[in-house]
Amino acid sequence: MADTLDRGAIEAMVREALRKHSDPRAAVEHVAAATLIHGGEVLLTPSVLPNPSAPASLKSLMAATPARVAVGRTGTRYTTSTLLKFRADHAAAKEAVMSEVKREILERLHFVEVRSQARDKKHFLQRPDAGRALSEEAKEIIAAKLPKGAQLQVIYGDGLSAEAINVNAEPLQQALIQQMQTRSIRMNPPLFVHLSRVKIMDEVARLIECETCLFICGERPGLGFADSLSAYFIYRPATGATDADREVISNINPRGFPPVQAAVQIADSIVRILRDKKSGVILG
Repeated sequence: MADTLDRGAIEAMVREALRKHSDPRAAVEHVAAATLIHGGEVLLTPSVLPNPSAPASLKSLMAATPARVAVGRTGTRYTTSTLLKFRADHAAAKEAVMSEVKREILERLHFVEVRSQARDKKHFLQRPDAGRALSEEAKEIIAAKLPKGAQLQVIYGDGLSAEAINVNAEPLQQALIQQMQTRSIRMNPPLFVHLSRVKIMDEVARLIECETCLFICGERPGLGFADSLSAYFIYRPATGATDADREVISNINPRGFPPVQAAVQIADSIVRILRDKKSGVILG
């Protein structure tokens, strides 16, 4: 049955739908109550809605993932609540890319700080190669402050989400220190490389001749997730080392792989690499 509504009534109905955006299915069911017509124009025609009697497997999937599955549609479009949530998540992802690491976190964790060859955030995003190489000043600082020959050098970088460092670096680093001490692994002071990408770990490792190197950075933000870390590790990278020579643990965040648990797996992996004297995909 179609109702003719003025603009105020339409806005009231949309606001009520958005109020229920935490459960997209509830919002869809609410908006589905009527076809909205204003000035002779059909504004909203719910044609395909989530089925309340959906199979248990689908309901289980919806409960297990934040991914946009079974959100329903209005005609050929997303529902209003789904669209606005999508736009909010997209904005959060863009903001994470441009975010900066908080000064107080770097100070509390006693990082040795250096910079890559990237001049600023814009240069870093436009020229990935600049984020993979140390500046000349960085090389001098590393040589002066980080002893050679350590079993492990831990490096942090902002990567593509400094916000991930702000949220997770502190609990992860504290857990890493505990786990490495338990395993009697000799660590250098932690290093933070501003505007850096993964491959910069190879240059650092060769410069200080450490056995293993661990690089932790903010992952590329996804829609709804802008605070995940990835931890990459490698054994004595030679010049020309590729991604096949390193290993990674990703999705480190409170909703995915919690930092304290991730520290245990990282430490176990470092022990294995030191024992086997190799990392990555070794063929033959």
